[in-house]
This record gives sequence, structure tokens and C-alpha cells, in this order.
Amino acid sequence: MKTFIIYTLFTYLALCIQAILFKGVKPDLVLVLICFYSLRQGQMRGLAYGAFSGLLLDTVSGFILGPHMISKSIAGYFIGILKEQLFQWNFIISTFVVIVFSIVNIVVVYLVFETFSRVSFANRSFELSVMEVIYTIIASLALYPLFKPVQEGLGSRKN
Repeated sequence: MKTFIIYTLFTYLALCIQAILFKGVKPDLVLVLICFYSLRQGQMRGLAYGAFSGLLLDTVSGFILGPHMISKSIAGYFIGILKEQLFQWNFIISTFVVIVFSIVNIVVVYLVFETFSRVSFANRSFELSVMEVIYTIIASLALYPLFKPVQEGLGSRKN
């Protein structure tokens, strides 16, 4: 529970940083935090943290609740599954996972927006999505030394 609260504070901090420092295309710092949390805590806790962080992101956006909550919970759950399937974890694998889930996040958010709000993203520039993924990769690489999984048992917790 202590880790969840700490990561929730990091989520608030990430949302503040995104709002203050970035205009237009922004890195998805929340997705990066979900990635690192799910690596340490596993799939069910990753799902819960992803859903909660997505809910925070949806409430901050002020439009509709759900798109980020769904996409972030998917990321938290599947990153937790990946953790259990891989024998080692390093910054290359972490970067690849961030790339894949950044793309999944963008697609899921667009699908939910188009389905439930009738907001069309068909005319949105493809370059904006690519830049968002690139910025998220850079943020992930910058934060990796701070949040990397512990080496003994890949993020396994001591009881």
C-alpha cells in the first residue's frame, strides 16, 4: 500500500510536469510510471494502479471518464504478465515495452473517444502520435535509472 501511495504521488507530479512544461505533444509520463509499477508489483496491482492513474488522467482532462482508465489498466495488466514471462529485464526490453504500450494507449484512447463521444481523430496528424511515442520513449529512458526493477527476481518483493 505504501508503494501505491508513493506512485500515486508520482502520478500527480507527472501530471503537473506535463501541464507546466509541455504544450501540444506531451510524453506520457503516467504510462512510464505504470510500466515501472507493474514490473515491481505484478499484473493485478499494475491493473489497479493503471486504472486509478487513468481515472486521474481522465478527471484532469475534463472531457469524458474512461478512455485513459481503460488504456492504462490494459497496460498495467499486460506489463505485469510480461514481467512473469521474461527471465531478465533491461532498458532495451523496457523501451520496447514502452513503445508497444504507447501505441496501444493511443489506439485505445482514440477508439473510446470515437465510440462514446463522436469526436473523430481521422484528421489528426500521424506525426503527432509518432512524436508522442518518441517523447514517451525519451522519458522512459531518462527515468529508467530511478525506477528500474530490482535485479533479484525481477522486481520480486520481500515478504
